[in-house]
Amino acid sequence: MLRFNRVLDRWLTITTAAAIIVMMVHIVVHALARSLFDAPIYGTNEIVEYWYLPIVALLGIPAGQLQKEHITVTMVVDRARSATAAVLKIFACILGALVSLAFAWFGLMKALENTAIGSTADVSAIITWPVYYLVPIVFVLLAVLYILDAVVIARTGRPDPDLDPGEPTETDWEDRTY
Repeated sequence: MLRFNRVLDRWLTITTAAAIIVMMVHIVVHALARSLFDAPIYGTNEIVEYWYLPIVALLGIPAGQLQKEHITVTMVVDRARSATAAVLKIFACILGALVSLAFAWFGLMKALENTAIGSTADVSAIITWPVYYLVPIVFVLLAVLYILDAVVIARTGRPDPDLDPGEPTETDWEDRTY
């Protein structure tokens, strides 16, 4: 499972970084072409708004879950016994998976609707319907990550599963001895 998390984290990071780099190059070339040659690239604003930004934003959701960087409130779990905390975390993971699957279902319905009408960006002819399929993919992936966390918590009995992608955390630095 740890290998899956590392591969997925690397893939999400590389894909997101590539989208950001391509977006920046696209914007710079557009600005230079507009300024120097008075010939801007058609639909740059729409491509950035409807393609690059959703890719970057949506892929950050499972990446945050993999790296345990989402905001969590741990008032109850921190004060509970380990077994109780594990049960509460499993419940939270199952709830997170169900909510993620609901978002995936809603996203799939919107993607199919946008495919049927051939959705485009505002008044331009740039197609946008393929990007809508990223929503169900991302949220199904997030549900899988929640389920994997719940399985690891159930197997180990520890409320904080160690499924990090190999990056040292703050506590790793504090626990080192020299």
